[in-house]
Amino acid sequence: MCCAITVCSGRHFHEQQSVRSTIEGRFDLSVKIALIAEGGGQRGIFTAGVLDAWLENDFDPFDLFIGTSSGSQNITSFLSRQKGYAKQLIRGLSRQKRFYKLGRGLVGGNVVDLDWYFDKTIQGRFALDFAAAKKSLGKRELLITATNSRDRQGYFLCPNGNNNHWRTLLKASSALPFLYKKGVKLTPRLTARSFNKAQARRTDYYLDGGLAAPLPVREAYRRGARKIVIIRTVNADFHDQSVWLKKLKSWIYSSGHCPKTIDYLVQHEQAYRRELSFIADPPNDVELIQIFAKDHLRSKRLGSSDMDLEHDYRVGIAAGNAFLQT
Repeated sequence: MCCAITVCSGRHFHEQQSVRSTIEGRFDLSVKIALIAEGGGQRGIFTAGVLDAWLENDFDPFDLFIGTSSGSQNITSFLSRQKGYAKQLIRGLSRQKRFYKLGRGLVGGNVVDLDWYFDKTIQGRFALDFAAAKKSLGKRELLITATNSRDRQGYFLCPNGNNNHWRTLLKASSALPFLYKKGVKLTPRLTARSFNKAQARRTDYYLDGGLAAPLPVREAYRRGARKIVIIRTVNADFHDQSVWLKKLKSWIYSSGHCPKTIDYLVQHEQAYRRELSFIADPPNDVELIQIFAKDHLRSKRLGSSDMDLEHDYRVGIAAGNAFLQT
């Protein structure tokens, strides 16, 4: 089996080999349903596969969307109804040398060029259809996570309908310190229920949402979701995440730059484990459904081969279809 689908309801946790085939049978549409897409850099191609399988089957029962880092890009692509778009971005842009070059970080520059990357989404074959995304979102809620560089809190930001604003939020949610050092300058537009909205009136620099809110399951629950579907890019034991953290810490130590980044990474790991604890023992009135690859994904956060990306995309397609089938 290429994927695992786990269901956690109240205090009962089990792995399912399949899920009921009809939306009505699987989902009580009277409750608020949330979709959470985890980040993970190029590993997000697994999520792209899951969502493309759902687009192929016109499956979208969600009331609330929360995306972190590359997960926010995947959700926006899903809402734009551009099947194959996220895959195209990851394989066509994120593998180019212009986007990712480790040597730039060693001389004080940005390891990843997010400015170039998101400029490419304005026109041409990499253009993202924000108008279609806004239309399909309708009155539902989309939250893009970002971490304030001043207070290091996670914020859940809502696009205001303007294409450039939406694109800027996606950039901020993907701006890892050390890799994109200063972060993205913006004045957030927060929803009325943002827990820290009073502190975010000023313009600040924002960084990758995964630093403070890597897997915002508790936030979805706080906002009233009682059925939460979570697409994971890290396997259940958190091993891949820990390996990546150790590697990035090694890079930072060797460069001598951005010592505060170490604090961010520690914060990230602590926040991640808090969410995993919630998933393992949720309140009795919520059902959590996790979708992740059964085996380790072959792709990495950065520097993946095209062959490995294609493999993980196919695993994602299979996982998305498995979710829909008996």
